[in-house]
Amino acid sequence: MKKLTLFFCAVLFTSGITFAQQKKSLKKSKIVANKTAAPTVVNDAFKQNFETTEANWTKTSAGHWVAKFVKDEVKTSAEYDKDGSWVATRSQYEADKLPETVTATIKTKYPDATIKDGWKIERADIAAYYKVNIQENGAEKAVLINETGTITE
Repeated sequence: MKKLTLFFCAVLFTSGITFAQQKKSLKKSKIVANKTAAPTVVNDAFKQNFETTEANWTKTSAGHWVAKFVKDEVKTSAEYDKDGSWVATRSQYEADKLPETVTATIKTKYPDATIKDGWKIERADIAAYYKVNIQENGAEKAVLINETGTITE
């Protein structure tokens, strides 16, 4: 019985030491994209579509160029390929800045929901749509709505 008690004490002691060791924290390094100037062909295409020169350019791993800027108090990013062809535009809206057709549709379909924010996504290959983040009964949900106010979930 003494041997069994001694064995359990030894196991308890060694497991305590094992769990007491602290995990070394890894340094988190934030990767920041370098601000750079887009090629002339990309910058010219951007200027034809948007009336701003205050854009911060970054290059994606896919080789696309992304211009981030503020348009009508809305954070916007426009993406172009290396040849200057437009790929997509994403605009981030606060809940109170979303178009009335979008908010009215949300309030009709989800009367108890709270609109958190939304994105207008325009791409070259499909029609523009809004992705609206709502909270209903404690659950987060993203709703897709086209520009006319039709839900396209």
